[in-house]
Order: sequence, then structure tokens, then C-alpha cells
Amino acid sequence: MAQRDLQAESPPAAEGATARRPPRARLGSAILRAARSPKARLAIVRRALVPLLLALVPFFWVADATHRSALTTLGRDQGIFQYIGWAVGQGEVDYRDIRDVNGPLVHLIHKILLALGGADEHRFHVLELFATGVSFAFVGACLPSLVARRKPRGYERAAWAAAAWVVLGAQYHLYLYWNQAQRESFCDWFLLPSLALQLVRPAREARAASRRIVAIAALSTITWFGKPSFVLFTVMQLGVLLIDREVTLSAKQKIARFALGGALGAAIPIAYLLRWGDIGAFARITFIDVPQIYRFIWAKSAQEIFGEEGPLKVAAAGLAAAALLIGLVATRELPRRVLVVALAPLCGIVNVVVQHKGFGYHFHPVTATTHFGFLIVVAMLWERFRGAPRKRPLGRHAAVVVAVAYALEVTSSMKGSPHIRNVWILAGGETPERRMTEEYFNSFKSHDFFPWEMRLGASWLRSNTSPDARVQVYGMDPYILFLAQRRSATPYIYAYDLNDDAALEGGWSNRPTERDVARIKAARDAHEHDMLTRLRAAPPEAFVFIDKSPLISYQDAMEDFRHCCKESAEWVASNYHQAQSFGEVHVWLRDDLRR
Repeated sequence: MAQRDLQAESPPAAEGATARRPPRARLGSAILRAARSPKARLAIVRRALVPLLLALVPFFWVADATHRSALTTLGRDQGIFQYIGWAVGQGEVDYRDIRDVNGPLVHLIHKILLALGGADEHRFHVLELFATGVSFAFVGACLPSLVARRKPRGYERAAWAAAAWVVLGAQYHLYLYWNQAQRESFCDWFLLPSLALQLVRPAREARAASRRIVAIAALSTITWFGKPSFVLFTVMQLGVLLIDREVTLSAKQKIARFALGGALGAAIPIAYLLRWGDIGAFARITFIDVPQIYRFIWAKSAQEIFGEEGPLKVAAAGLAAAALLIGLVATRELPRRVLVVALAPLCGIVNVVVQHKGFGYHFHPVTATTHFGFLIVVAMLWERFRGAPRKRPLGRHAAVVVAVAYALEVTSSMKGSPHIRNVWILAGGETPERRMTEEYFNSFKSHDFFPWEMRLGASWLRSNTSPDARVQVYGMDPYILFLAQRRSATPYIYAYDLNDDAALEGGWSNRPTERDVARIKAARDAHEHDMLTRLRAAPPEAFVFIDKSPLISYQDAMEDFRHCCKESAEWVASNYHQAQSFGEVHVWLRDDLRR
């Protein structure tokens, strides 16, 4: 009724005027015309009230946390991928010249961000937060018309997009800078839009339905090349698609379209490997080394992971969201396609378990899809009751109360954001000059991460080695090579490829067997032999040893190198000398380059 009144109250446009106006201008003029009609104004309020409440109540704190997170430095993992993205651009072959256990999607993303100016840490964060925000807003834009029969207006999608940006942004900024811009959060750029597209009311035409399935599968499949465990989500999505009767295609047609989309999604990271990587080396690392060796490093059981307070609450919230949505689908309050979001937190929890690590960033898919599920419930309630007669306002009032309560809960959760708590960042990181001071970087220093000392070491390397020099790092921070703009002398940029103590130790309920121990030791020996062969053939200008690095057995990095790589350490001692030290960072220079 409100839509018909809107059209009736609209003044006739000049012939051809509408066609000449851009879509944004037509949307704006339609809203202005609607304001002249009381019924149309009521329709706008009924459609946009709840999403605007969700967007506006927590907005200040989420926007503030977003601003502050853009002022932080990069953590260890982000620095690793910055080096890989840069080195590949310098001619190194990924997985052959740089040995990494992570998928090519992450390397490709960093390579793209570097091309857009992401070498600057602040610019990197701005780009990453923009892409993350776009994926959140897309989720919101797909929420309207879950149960309503009428097609949603543009302003309604925009209001829900704003709501999702705020709500999902709030959960994202509960993560420390160390756990942002991580592999799982990058995968969410693709996973969340894929789930959202599957949530939208199915297209009536077979061609449009086919295109959407292809897009859903492509977005879901590309995540496999960030973390292979994301295959769980793709299998779940295909299963929900097959039981969704609203999609007017046969099961064979659905599978065929999904397979085509999967092939298109996989084509992008595979093209990266063909252009800048070694597919064979990638396959050996992913399918042989990871399950046989690396899965024992920092291994944790499910009891250990979910026994901690944070993961326990996150998992409980995910289970609650899943149970609520499944119940609403079972009672036919929501369409069957909503199962794709209902089951997503469960897939996220399994995704954490199968990795046997329980790192904070592993929970990104769990927290994001949990709040996605809660947004669906709020949207359903509002669509169900917003048109209720004035004589029966209880349902409408209840929907508004639920929305307000959820908005307040999101707002309250922001006091737990590390970005909000770290007030110093507003002054300490507000200018590029301040973000280059010792005081700034020491704010991020930890027991095994030394950002200021790395920069001092990198500056020394730039001044005392040739521009095309090779440098071998022993530790866990090849970011120093990126900062120095020097390439690694060998593919071994991680200490755990040369020190197998962590892998041999394993974890409770996940200890290596005798066969595993033999494989781990054989792999370590092969790595050192290959490294030493390369070093002797082309001695690098410098070595860098970083004390107290993770996964080394002794706090002194050179002592640890002697412990695990005796022959290589003797060769280094015979041909290199310690030239300079910056706290925990020690630079050894080749003897013929003695300063």
C-alpha cells in the first residue's frame, strides 16, 4: 500500500528525464518525493527503523576502534606475508624460493595490497579495513526480504548494510592488532559474501539462479587457498543448496553450476601459482609436510582450546546462534536456505578444532557468522511484525526492543576492544612521524617480538650491504628482510624448518608416533643439507639471528643454531663475524666485508 502511494504522489517526470538520471540520483529523488506522503514516510520508517538503530547506537565506538586499529603496527604474521609478497615481486618463485606453509591466496592479497601502497603500515591497515568493511556491508545488503514478500528498496538495503558494517565491525575489533589482517579474516572477505548470496531470495529465472550459484561457489572455493580447512564451509553450502526447494533447478544442474563456480574460484590462486609460484612445491608442502610435520607444532586438543574463557564464550555464542536459527527453520519461521548461516558457526568451530592450534585469529569465521545469525533473527522479527496493525503493536514493540537490546550489547562489548582500551594510540600514532619513533614501536614489543630492534637492524643492513645482497635470517621474523629490502639467501625463513624440537614434542593428545618422529627428523636434516649447500654455493653478505624467537630451544639464537644445525653453525663461524647488535637482533657480516 505504501509503495503504491509513493508512486501516486510522485510528480510526472519529463519524458526521458528518468532515463538520463544516474541510479543514485533517482534513489535520492524517490526518497525526497516519498517524504511528501505520510503513508510513504511510514513505509520508510517501518523498513529502516531497526537497521538504523543497530547502526547508530554502537556507531561511535565501532568507528573509533576502526580508526585506532589503522594506527597500529603490523604483527609477526602480517610481516611474514609482506616479505613474501615483496620477494615474489622481486623475482623469487613462491614455495620454491620461499618455503611457507600458508596458501597462495594470502600471498596474492599481500602482493595486491603492496601494489596499492600497502608497504606503508598505515596504508596497509586502511586498505585491509576498507575491504573488510565492504564484505560486512554486503552481508547487510542481502538481509532484507528474508520473510517479507515485497522486494526491498535501495534505502532499506543501505540501512541494513550500515547495520551489518557496525555489528560485524564491532566483533572484528574485539581482536588484537596481532589477530587482524590474518588468514581467516582474509578468507572472510569471500566466505561472508558467499553465504549472503545464498541467503538472498532465489531468482525465479533459471539463468539468474545459475549465475548466482556460480558466484556462491567461486567465492567459497577461493578460501581453500587461504586455509584448506575452509572446504568444510563449501561442502556445507552445497548440501544446503541441494535441499533448498526454492531454487528452481534440478540437483544435477545445481551440482554442475556449483562445480563450474568452484573451478572459477580456484582458477585465481592457481593462476597466481602458475605465474609467480611452483605448484609442485606448494602441493608437497600442503599435502605432505603439513600433515606429517607441521601439524604437531603448537598442537592443542579441543579440550585445551575451548577450555579457555574467550574461546568458551565464542563457541557457546556460536552454538546458541546455530540452535536458534535451526529451530526457526524447523518451525518454518525462516526459509530453508537460512541453514547456510545456521550451520556456519558449527563449521567455524570444527575449522578451529581440525587445525589443532586455537590461535585467536582462527575464530574469525565463528564470531562473524555468529553475529550474522543474530542479525538474521532481528531482521526476521522486524519484517514479521513491522506491518502489524496499530491495535496489535506487541510484536512490533517486541522487535524494536530486541533490536535495541542487541545494539546495546554490541555497544557494551566494545569496552573489551583492545583498540578502545589502548588510549595512547590516539596520540602515539596520530602522525607518520610519531609512528616511526622508538616509543611507538616499544608499545607493541613482547617477550618474543621486537619491532623497533628489527627496524634498527634493517636500517643497518640497508647501509652496510649492497642493494642486491642476500641475507639469511634465523628466527621467525623475515619482516626484517622486507624492511631492509633484501632477499633471503635460502628458502628457509622459519626456524622451525631447521629446529625440529617443537614438532617432536607435539602436544597433549597429538604427539608424533615413531614413524612421525623419523619423518620429522629426516625432513629437518634435508632442510639443513639443502640450506648449507645453497649457502656454500652463494655465501650471503649477512646473517641475522633473532634471540627469543618462537619455536627455538634456546633464548640465544646463535646458540640455538649451533644446537640444531651444528655443521651450518661451524661454517657460519668460520666465514662470518658478529658486526652489530640491536637488542635481540644480531647481524653477522661476511669476513671479506669486514667494516
